[in-house]
Amino acid sequence: MITEFLNSVEVTPLNFRRRINAFCVKEQIMKLKSSKIIDFFLLKKDFYSKLTDKSMWLYIGIALVGIRDVVSTIIVRNSNNTDLSNKVQLNFKTIGILLVTALVIGLIDVICFSYPIFDIIKHFKKKKESNSIALGMLYSSLLTKVIKVYAIVNIIVTPLDLLSYFMGNLAVSHESLLLMYISLVLSILAYFWFNGAITRGLCILFKIPNSARGLVFVLVFFWNSLLSSAIGYLLNLVLDRL
Repeated sequence: MITEFLNSVEVTPLNFRRRINAFCVKEQIMKLKSSKIIDFFLLKKDFYSKLTDKSMWLYIGIALVGIRDVVSTIIVRNSNNTDLSNKVQLNFKTIGILLVTALVIGLIDVICFSYPIFDIIKHFKKKKESNSIALGMLYSSLLTKVIKVYAIVNIIVTPLDLLSYFMGNLAVSHESLLLMYISLVLSILAYFWFNGAITRGLCILFKIPNSARGLVFVLVFFWNSLLSSAIGYLLNLVLDRL
């Protein structure tokens, strides 16, 4: 029986080659689909590589990061406080103070993220490269691009963050455990999306090999965790005095 089955199946070099080619085509299609999904959420590689070191959009990005920090902190603060005296009451004076605070906090946020991360990656890259003069010019341009990556990703993730806050408020008002879980999942996804997009931008800008990209993600993940806590603390100190 086994002999008859083997004889009935034609395993020729040509058929074997066709099967291998079909398998390779399917694998390439799967890789193409996955790469499109990654490009959609983490942005295309060309987007990061085409960033310039011009300063005009840099200042706009810093302001937008500060506005995002202030607005998100106010939303969380107002949603968590039932006491009206602890909520931020908006008027012309308060809005003016918040705008100045947003500019200052945006600058602090961007600097406190970009410079330490940049210096750590630069330190390890310099060990493998030479020509310090050329590297000095290259890294001064890269620092501006790193700041732009951080600012752009902050803006991109903001809608998902706002949706998470909105779902959290609905969960509290309707006392819904399901909505609370949805809000928690959205916030976790937003945080991983945020750090993943930044990691991809850094790896492309610094041409980091695939073997070291996991370490870059861990570095970005934990540093952002510490930085967000510090920024939130500073903002709450300011909001307490309004």
